[in-house]
Amino acid sequence: MPYPELACKTTHIGSFPFDDVEIALTYALKFDIPAWPQLPKFKTEGMILQACEGLPGFDPLQERIDFSHPEFENGLLKIYEDHQRAILEENSEVLIKYLPSETHARALRPFIERMKSHPGSWIKGQITGPFTLASSLKDLEGQNLLFIPDLRDFIVKFLTLKALSQANYLSQTGKRVIIFLDEPGLAGFGSSGFLTVSKDEVISMLQEIIHNLRQKGVIAGVHVCANTDWDLVFNSDPDIVSFDSFTFFEKFILYSQGLNQFLKEKGRFIAWGCVPTDKENLSKTNRFAEIEKVLLNQLETLSNLLNLPVKNILKHSLFTPACGMGSLTSEEVDKVVELLQKIKSIVLK
Repeated sequence: MPYPELACKTTHIGSFPFDDVEIALTYALKFDIPAWPQLPKFKTEGMILQACEGLPGFDPLQERIDFSHPEFENGLLKIYEDHQRAILEENSEVLIKYLPSETHARALRPFIERMKSHPGSWIKGQITGPFTLASSLKDLEGQNLLFIPDLRDFIVKFLTLKALSQANYLSQTGKRVIIFLDEPGLAGFGSSGFLTVSKDEVISMLQEIIHNLRQKGVIAGVHVCANTDWDLVFNSDPDIVSFDSFTFFEKFILYSQGLNQFLKEKGRFIAWGCVPTDKENLSKTNRFAEIEKVLLNQLETLSNLLNLPVKNILKHSLFTPACGMGSLTSEEVDKVVELLQKIKSIVLK
């Protein structure tokens, strides 16, 4: 199986609640696969503003797209030109300008420098996924970009450039790169607000970015922190599917047929978000024994459901916090990290 060294490794989703870069880096390096820390205490590092840096016509004050902006048309054409140069001509120089600036990713550059001498052979990055971004953005009249096919495609092309740029930068550490597409918006897919967008259209959005990353040797994951149509995620063909197993395991395994097929593919992993990151569940979880019992029961349930030994499931498993930790206190982050480190010790027994 490709990447056997990933089995049972820990990583994190991205965000921390700190405004001090050095503190954030210290925590990021506690994981087997460090990921660069996003710091949403700074407004420009929020999920939407960070992703939209450089997006033609984007008004950061309104968080909307102004199609009448004098630079919108030229900017749109430039995105498509750069996309063609990056994908078809394999010109990596055009990607440099799509890297987040220091004001939109304060910890990214210090993280890269730290990782150049850090042990381990893997590194992780993350971007806002195409469904979440397209469904969050509106034009000045309030129309959602997700429902405008040309602009939906434009968002996918733009995020492809962002993802490839980040992957190139992370690879400067000499390590293998994982990029997660963070898709909290997929929790709403299938609701009345999205009935005019088909499942195949959403799969196509994700697939395009995932396949372009894979062509460059990057491992691509999709993270959804709530429940969704998991067959949609499996069919988008990621290498890793990341989910909140602590809260949504029972919903996740309703898609056992798709999950079984997914795990039969070489190099596929599920990332168990086995330590809660919502304050309510985290505050109720006072003993490690509670986390341990939940995870071991879930592994056994999945083993029986898929007719796979637990040890085989673990070969296809990563372990993470349930979601980002940007809304927690530093004490709560300590608790999450400690619980996750203990999880690894019990699954490797």
